[in-house]
Amino acid sequence: MEIEVIENKDNKLRFILRGSNDTFVNTLRRVIISEVPTLAIEDIILVENTSPILDEIVAHRLGLIPLTTPTDEFTVASECENCNGEGCQFCSIPLTLEIENITDNTITVYSKELQSNDPKVVPVSTKIPIAKLGPGQKIILEAIAMMGRGKEHAKWSPVVTCSYRYYPKVIQNVSKCTGCMECADACPKNILQVNKKTVKLTDPLECLLCDLCTNACTYDSLKMGKVDGDYIFFLESTGALHPKDIFRKATEILKNKSKDLETAYKIAHENYLKVKK
Repeated sequence: MEIEVIENKDNKLRFILRGSNDTFVNTLRRVIISEVPTLAIEDIILVENTSPILDEIVAHRLGLIPLTTPTDEFTVASECENCNGEGCQFCSIPLTLEIENITDNTITVYSKELQSNDPKVVPVSTKIPIAKLGPGQKIILEAIAMMGRGKEHAKWSPVVTCSYRYYPKVIQNVSKCTGCMECADACPKNILQVNKKTVKLTDPLECLLCDLCTNACTYDSLKMGKVDGDYIFFLESTGALHPKDIFRKATEILKNKSKDLETAYKIAHENYLKVKK
């Protein structure tokens, strides 16, 4: 198995995975989405809210604000042995929000108003709107951010999107090709090039495998196929974790699950042999 990184900037990671299969690549995708843990606001202690936004809506909006998550510094709350999911220093961290509109105009409360005791745990963006306050209105609350997994709630998922597609290749019967350029004209990405009746992909990474070129070929000389075992994998982080940390954590989780399965099988096999005797 080989990996070729083709994009790693901001919150985006794109790479080509070679020598794999559908089952493994999809498992990796699902682990990234639902198993890699992050911090997100779970509980709200609302002291005062005179804004026009209902308490439940304020809590919901706060829960969906991505928080930067220090890798390996917190335990998943539901798996925490110190508090059994109730929240403690090992699996949660408090944040506060206290703001009052002392102006004569309407103001917007943004995520930058959330204050944390830990500089490593802050909103990913300072410009996420929470509520609008009229003159004299205020919001005072304490929020408890807990470590969780995407399979428990989408707010704990570390990615905005995580997907893969097959690495494309052109399958052509040159003897049927007339060089009419219909396939190249039909390509929405303009990445097909026809040279002496030979069709080539100028940028395989941009191919959507949409089959518009295949359908446009009147003489049935062209179709788009895939390179067996090769995939283009893409993920975009919410900002809670860096993409490379998400990928590293996902592979660690996969390894641990494999070890747990192996251990469980050995125990089951030993018990089976004892019963058989």
